[in-house]
Parts: sequence; structure tokens; C-alpha cells
Amino acid sequence: MSYLVLARKWRPNAFAEVVGQSHVVKTLAGAIEVDRVAHAFVFSGVRGVGKTSLARILAKSLNCTDGPTIDPCGSCTSCRTIAAGTAVDVIEIDGASNNSVDDIRELRETVPYRPVIGKYKVYVIDEVHMLSTSAFNALLKTLEEPPAHVKFIFATTEAHKIPVTILSRCQRYDFRRIPTSAIVDRIRSILDDEKIAADENALALIGREAEGSMRDALSILDQVLASQEKDITADAVADLLGVVDGQVLYDISRAVLKGASSSVIEIIRTVDDQGYDIPTFAKSLLEHFRNLVVAGVCQDNPSVVDLPDVEKEELFELAGTVSVHTLHRLFKHFSEAFEAIARSSHPRILLETSLVRIADLGDLVPAADLVRKLEALVARLGGHGSSGPQHSPPPVGTGPQGQGSKGLSRTQASPMASSQPPPALSSEGRPSGQPAGAADPPPRAGDARHAIPRAKNDWEAEIEALKREKPTIGSLLECGVPQPSEDGAGLTISYAQEYRAIADLAIDRQREIERILSERLGTNVKVHISTDKATEIPLVTRRRLERDEERRRREDDARLHPLVQRAQAEFGASVTQVTLSSDGPNLEQ
Repeated sequence: MSYLVLARKWRPNAFAEVVGQSHVVKTLAGAIEVDRVAHAFVFSGVRGVGKTSLARILAKSLNCTDGPTIDPCGSCTSCRTIAAGTAVDVIEIDGASNNSVDDIRELRETVPYRPVIGKYKVYVIDEVHMLSTSAFNALLKTLEEPPAHVKFIFATTEAHKIPVTILSRCQRYDFRRIPTSAIVDRIRSILDDEKIAADENALALIGREAEGSMRDALSILDQVLASQEKDITADAVADLLGVVDGQVLYDISRAVLKGASSSVIEIIRTVDDQGYDIPTFAKSLLEHFRNLVVAGVCQDNPSVVDLPDVEKEELFELAGTVSVHTLHRLFKHFSEAFEAIARSSHPRILLETSLVRIADLGDLVPAADLVRKLEALVARLGGHGSSGPQHSPPPVGTGPQGQGSKGLSRTQASPMASSQPPPALSSEGRPSGQPAGAADPPPRAGDARHAIPRAKNDWEAEIEALKREKPTIGSLLECGVPQPSEDGAGLTISYAQEYRAIADLAIDRQREIERILSERLGTNVKVHISTDKATEIPLVTRRRLERDEERRRREDDARLHPLVQRAQAEFGASVTQVTLSSDGPNLEQ
């Protein structure tokens, strides 16, 4: 007798033997019990999940001598011939090769004839989505109003290709991928009956490679059995299938989480030397990292991970060695690198560098833990630095660079920058707090001889208003000192020698400056730009420089504060940014 492959030998023959499709089995069994079996069904799902097998079981349940029943006897003529695929009342058609309108017309001509042995004539059309549009149209009327003795069962892996006019006339059942744990349990049961020994890691590897298909799992098992004389081992299965043993995934992930970069490189070298496909290995590793994230998030619910029990224990143990934040970061970085690895002509190099980079990142400490450690550190110090060396602030005008009394350090290169907002102006255009009266400027006039002196007297207010409207021009003019020309109709803006570069920029934009000042003063203004050794830095600029120096001094005070110094030593960290409150650095936060 010829050898019968396991996928056919162990095909389920009753509802109770179907694995992983309890939602479909329950509904069909209920319909049979209450005699509400529809005339047409669509079974959709990926390959090898039991669509055709369940169609045969349904046909046996309807045509059994004791039927309709949810427990067909399996011994009557109908049950035996249906199981063997030779029943005259159960017509199985391959939709891929019988997809023309003529094929459907021939089928339609046989529909009126009553069954020979059983109670129903059952048409099972596999891969029904392969039928042509004309064939589907030819089937519509028969499908909508078939004779009472006819049942249609359509199986497909691509239900979205079936016309909605067909789907609306059928009951649709979506078959799920079979969980890996269910596949492993089924394989173990088969091997027990076959009196064949196998280790759990080998079964887990077969289940993982089946990718939710029971038929694929049994085909792989057949292939393994054909090459083995004794026990089935994980190494033998991995070599036969050309895949990496699942233990390698745990070894490399453990090395990454421990920061052992050299071990990561060694494992990848071994994988490559053994001839395994690196992109395929990277895909398995990505799925493994995903399982680690799920295990880290759901420590109290192992059932959420679709793995055999033998792997779950090690997975959850490994996930518990680091924080969930670290696992999130691990998956994020590797998923970003995976696309490049899959497309690269040098995948090993990218895989090595990506994993080494992730390994060097180290564990990620949650912010809440840092806060608790800081609070404990503050408690040990007894306050905000009552012990330890104190830092005496430098005088205003001299920074850490020691640039002199005018405080030009780190500002001469960019004198236009200002860290403080301009003073608020009153509704009359004066700085807030300046009293009205004799000092008020006269109203604007069309004569430049009146407008220029008024502009000189109210220069600071004009500049602050201009910086809000035209920040670039306002910053250029802020560094200059205005003087009316000899005839009173023009304006000379003098710059100190330190601001020669700013004066050059003002000269380049002289026409724009003239236009803006003319608009603000209500008259044509000729502007002359000059530099003079005798010109002092304007008061508004000196105030800004003082504010900048004060800010830098306070930042330095914060960085050198005993509490901050101790925190850096405690965590091995460094200060990258200092946020100042209105009255000083906020060390409480």
C-alpha cells in the first residue's frame, strides 16, 4: 500500500477534531441541531486552516444515515465515500481550472437532479475566487434559489475577490490562523499515536514555521520524519528547514539586552557561516523582539503570546530582566533598521551594526525612578545644598570668559540676539512707567526738522516698537546712537568700534532703514551710517548685555550647585540644559 501523507491521514473527520476554528464549528453545529442550515456558505481563510475539511464534515453531517447530525457515524456508505472523496452526492470542483462560464453551465444542468444516496447534493467549489465574471453571473440565479436538496460550499483564500452579489447570497465564515500552541499540541498528539519521540524545541520550531497552517505543519513534520531515523531534535529540524534554531533568538536578544556587543557579533557570524538567510533571520528576530515587548507589558497574562509553553517561560523570564521602556526602545530601533536590512545587498553588515548600536544604548531608566532617586538625594543632603563647596557668582559684566567690565563675552559675535522681551509701551508709545508731561515728544509733523529731534529723544521707545514689527531692522538700529545732521533734516547713526560688523550690515540695508524710519516719522528721512571710536554702546544695548551676563551667571550657578553636582555623580550624567525660573534656577524640578 502506498504511503499516505500525514495531512491526509490525520484530516479531521468530525467537528470535535477540528483545531483552532471553534467559532465556525459552534455555529455550524448549532445550525444543524436546530435545522437552520443555509443553502450556501463561503469559507474564507489562509491555506491549510481546515476549510475543505470542514466542508466535508458538514456534508457528512447532512448526508449521514443518522443525519442531519453533528456526530456522523463515519461507517455508513455516505460517510465512508465522503471521507474518501468518492461520494457521488458531494461534488468537489477546483475553481482554478474550472472557471469558465461553460463549466458553470454544466454544473447548473446537474443541480435539478436529486441525490443518489444521501439527503443532499453538496457542491464544494475550492478557490472560488478564480471563477470568471461570466461564470459568477451564470451562477447567480441558481445560487439564490437552488432546489431544497442542494447545498453550496465555496472555499477561498481571497474572499475580497468574490463579487458582492455572490457574497450577499451566502453565509460567510472567516477561518483564523491556527495558534502555534494548538499546532504544537496537535503534532504532539499525532507523534504519540505514531510512536515517535521528539523534543519540545523541535515541535516549537515546526509550529512557528507553519505560520498558522495545520497542513503546512504536517507537511513539515512529514519532511522531518522522512530524514530522521530516531528522535526528532531541534537542531535536525533547523538544519532540514534551513532556519535558525529558536534558542539562537534568545541568545542574541539576551546579549543585546546585556550590552554584550562582542557576543552579538559572534552569534551573527555563526548564523552567517552556517548559510542561513540573513533577511529571514532578521524577520524572525523582529518577531521575537515583538514577543518580548508583549511579554514585558503582559507579565501576568502569558496567554497573549502565541508560543508553545516551553518557550513562554524563557520569554517572560528574559522580558523581566529589563524595563518595559527598554523593550520598547529595542523594538523601535530594530524595526526601523529591518527595512534597510531586508533591501540591502549586504544585510549582515547592517544587522551587525544595528544590533551593536542597540546593545550600546544600555538600559533605559524610567523618569519616575530618576525623580525618586533625586528626592532621596535631596533628603540625604538635607536641603538644597547646605553642604559642599559653594560657587560665588562673578560680578555682572564679567562671565566665565573674563571679557572685561563691559560684559561683551559671547555677545560680540551676535549682538543682535536678545534673551529678554522688550519693555511694554504705554498707549502713547512711551515705555511703561515714564510720566507724561514736559518730556512728552511733540506730535508728528511733516517737517523733518521737528521729527528728527523727537526721534532722538524717544529713540529707545521707537526701537522697541520697531523690533516687534521689523525684528532685523530693529536689532541693527538698537546698537547705534542717533544724532540729527547739521541741517536737522537727516539722521546720523553712529556705531562703536566693537559694532563695525553691525554698521556694515546697516549700510547694506540703508535704503530699507530710510524707508521704514520715514514711514514711522511721517517725513522723508536721510540716514547716514558711521563708526566712531568716541561713540559709546547705547544704554539699551548695555542693559541687554547685562541681562545676558546675569542669565549666564545664574546658569553657571545652577550647574555648579552642590545638589546638581551630587546628582551627576550619582547617575553618571551631565547637564545639557538649564531652565531658569523668574527668581533663579528651579532646583526643585
